[in-house]
Amino acid sequence: MGLNPFRESNLSDLQRDLRQFVSDHFGELHARLKREWELFVKKGRERITVMFIPHSEKRILNFHISIFAISSIVGALVATIIITSIVIVNHTSTIKEISRLKMYGTNSKIQIVKYKDEINKLYDIFQKLKPEITYLYSLTPGQDMDSLWAKGGVHNPDPEGVNENSPPIEVLNIQEVEKELRITRDLLSKIKVFLEARKKIIENTPSLWPVDGYIISNFGERTSPYTFKKEYSHGIDIAAFPGAEIRATAPGKVENIWWDSATGLSVSVSHKYGFVTVYSHCQRVSVNIDQKISKGEAIAYVGRTGKTVRPSCFYQIRIGTEFVDPAPYLNKIVQ
Repeated sequence: MGLNPFRESNLSDLQRDLRQFVSDHFGELHARLKREWELFVKKGRERITVMFIPHSEKRILNFHISIFAISSIVGALVATIIITSIVIVNHTSTIKEISRLKMYGTNSKIQIVKYKDEINKLYDIFQKLKPEITYLYSLTPGQDMDSLWAKGGVHNPDPEGVNENSPPIEVLNIQEVEKELRITRDLLSKIKVFLEARKKIIENTPSLWPVDGYIISNFGERTSPYTFKKEYSHGIDIAAFPGAEIRATAPGKVENIWWDSATGLSVSVSHKYGFVTVYSHCQRVSVNIDQKISKGEAIAYVGRTGKTVRPSCFYQIRIGTEFVDPAPYLNKIVQ
């Protein structure tokens, strides 16, 4: 049968066996530790005599102190030295950290001053840029220039900085620049749309020199080189080398090619927006009627046909039924 741990006889046997086990295994260790502790206490209670012998005839001073007391004093001194060293090291580290923070604080102040200067410079640059933007915007039709920048500023209620609650002038400047940049973005978008529309007009408007040369006779009233009488010219004469290319000054379609006793071999080209250009005194023509041509394409060559004193190109521009002076259209509109 097994033991019942709840029976009194069996519990006593268990306790006796446990004590016997501890005595067998740890009894010798316990006895040795006990002997060592008693020896330590005995040695610690031993007294040492400390004597102070003066060089004079004064009485010798002596006192007795235990090893425990000496150990306690030495331990206290060591602990004091260690704690003091730790405090000094921490204090030194704190001083270095404070110095470093002060240096960073000084550098931060310098950086803040630089940032303020850059913000003010940016504000001044943008204020100088505003008239240019205004001018470009004024070129677009139907714009209200009076209220252009009315919604774009932040009024500084205290420019002298007397009111401590008011934000710094740099903050107001950057806020104003931010708002005006938004307005500028909208203006540039409108200007871009306008320029894209104008670009289409420019691309289809006569704006090139028809031939490389120089003007020898202007539009309007002039003296005839044959009769030496006053006459009215509806175009300009451009002197050039014989056989030089005559180029179309705008894209279009060849309207007509004909011969005239006064203007010689001529070719006319129709363009968008009611423009018609005419090129006369040609040596020969390299295009056909109703042929579509591009801007700058060679359509004829310089000759001396008709009434002209030298090889030239008689160039005319007609808008609807009215002839206009071609001179203002020569490279006035940059491609």
